[in-house]
Amino acid sequence: MLKEIISGKRILLKRPDCNMDMARIIYSSINKCRGTFEPWLGWVKYTQSPDDSLRFLESVNDDWENDKQFVYAIYIKNTFIGLISVINVAIEHKRTEIAYWLDTCYTGYGYMREAVRTIEDELFACGFNRLVIHTDVLNVKSAKVPQSLGYVHEGILRQEVWSEPNNRYRDINVFSKLKSD
Repeated sequence: MLKEIISGKRILLKRPDCNMDMARIIYSSINKCRGTFEPWLGWVKYTQSPDDSLRFLESVNDDWENDKQFVYAIYIKNTFIGLISVINVAIEHKRTEIAYWLDTCYTGYGYMREAVRTIEDELFACGFNRLVIHTDVLNVKSAKVPQSLGYVHEGILRQEVWSEPNNRYRDINVFSKLKSD
């Protein structure tokens, strides 16, 4: 349904290869950024080895084939810098959600804004009407991405997610953009 490679101005979004080399690259980035990611991304605690990243790649590869989710590796030239995912795909309702993470060495340069803009252009061109991004209300940096791209803040899902690392419930922002926006 979606292209396997999508080019931005400075970045390239590419369906990741489902092999141990790619798993090691992803795991290395996650492991390096673990302390920054853990408060926001619950799955990080389950990513303890390249084998865990390989299982993730195998899972998303199957989902890609069934139009359930589409995961892209984000590259600057030939350097992997993060992932952006199209998840919770509801083709019949023409809506989906965008999720993302970026290696902390590459934050603050607008790469994630460019990745989101690039994927949203592709999604709208493929007939999607509604895109959603969720962020923790305390993760101000992550929330700046949809805010800077004209997403509407629809509200807050109160105590939506339990955070083991922080031993608290997390409130989650809901941002959306319609094709007509």
